[in-house]
Amino acid sequence: MRHLPALVLLVLTGQWCFAQIPEPVKTEIKTRVDNGVYPSVVLGLWENGKAMYFTYGFKNTERREKADKNTLYETGSVTKTYTTLLLAKYVSEGKLSLDFPADTLLPDTIKLRDKKGTPITLKHLATHTSGMPRLPGNMNPPAAENPYKTYDRKALFSFLKHYEPTYIGTRFFYSNLGMGLLGELLAYHEKTAYGTLLKKNVLAPLNLEHTYVHIPVEQEMYRATGYRNTTAVSPWDFKALAGAGAVKANIGDLLHYGVSYLAPENPLKKAAALSLKTHYTDRFSKKHGLAWNYEGSIAFHDGATGGFRSFLAINPEKKRVVAIMTNSGINPVDDLAMYLASPESRQFFITPAVKEISTEKLRAYTGHFENNGAGLDMEIATRNNQLYARIKGQSEFPLYYTGKHQFFYKNILAVLQFETDEYDTVVGVLLRQNGQEILLIKD
Repeated sequence: MRHLPALVLLVLTGQWCFAQIPEPVKTEIKTRVDNGVYPSVVLGLWENGKAMYFTYGFKNTERREKADKNTLYETGSVTKTYTTLLLAKYVSEGKLSLDFPADTLLPDTIKLRDKKGTPITLKHLATHTSGMPRLPGNMNPPAAENPYKTYDRKALFSFLKHYEPTYIGTRFFYSNLGMGLLGELLAYHEKTAYGTLLKKNVLAPLNLEHTYVHIPVEQEMYRATGYRNTTAVSPWDFKALAGAGAVKANIGDLLHYGVSYLAPENPLKKAAALSLKTHYTDRFSKKHGLAWNYEGSIAFHDGATGGFRSFLAINPEKKRVVAIMTNSGINPVDDLAMYLASPESRQFFITPAVKEISTEKLRAYTGHFENNGAGLDMEIATRNNQLYARIKGQSEFPLYYTGKHQFFYKNILAVLQFETDEYDTVVGVLLRQNGQEILLIKD
């Protein structure tokens, strides 16, 4: 079950040119952190040449170490935009072409072509249209909490030798394998490591001095601890698939990186423009750049690792950039980022006020609820005048009443709306989460 933003959203009115980060956004961040949704949040907003920051919470909750602008977070899949910018740099310099067959940069024993001889190109890898699976079939992590740690170039090439491509260029299918391969084949072609190549060609030119593939020992003091709920989890380490998710950064560097795409003095200006250009439109009419996704004119990418979430959004029309990171691996920050990127068209979830309810009335909501199609099984019980919900295979969490048969989780961005019949008897519950609604029927 993915714990993502609920559909209960409230609109804030006002001017859409920010002189500062809006107070309601700061208040909501504080509320979520205080409720245990996130251990910490770091936020950067750039508009009209001005950078604004807000940080709140703890980079390590056990030691009560506060997060600040220097704190390093795992950016997860936002890394993919760095990888495609690296590719775009080579293309803009005439050293490579987007239509270049990917296997020509790999050992001769590897052929990435379908039965008709159609090759997977660099563009296919950079737009998630290669047809490659999300992860390689021979990836068997020794520890699920750090799944990429031991997957090296030898294992990757072994998989590719036996891989038979299909659906090349015909559909959008998000692939960590494909984007990780893109970073690895560029590094292999240059006879170096991905981190070294990225630092030389992207991080150094953009003066990103606090962005790393591997955090140096002397910078470890700034690393945030990642969490799932209240449990600290392992950092994620990468070898062959580093181009899919290995970048760590502080909020200043992540915001600066986003701003570079709009900066006329950007030394990678041509590469940035090529990256943001629409290169593929999927069957839902969604546009995609090189790794970048689009909602209207806003380019964005989110990221997630075991203990972290991130989001980077660029609004070229408003000359606005939003960067946000948290050390929660469960609860995302997407709604806050997209609201700040486009407040005239987006809203964000505001934590509801808790209302009083009697123990007798609480009992009406207890019972067993199921949705066999979604594979969801929920048990709701009451203890000490508190309602609790447990989804099978997950921990139990308390629910808080907001009125009109609705409850919410304080530590998860989700809402439960109970459904009743004509006699006001509870017959089901609607789980609102991740922009989705899932109805579970009471036994």
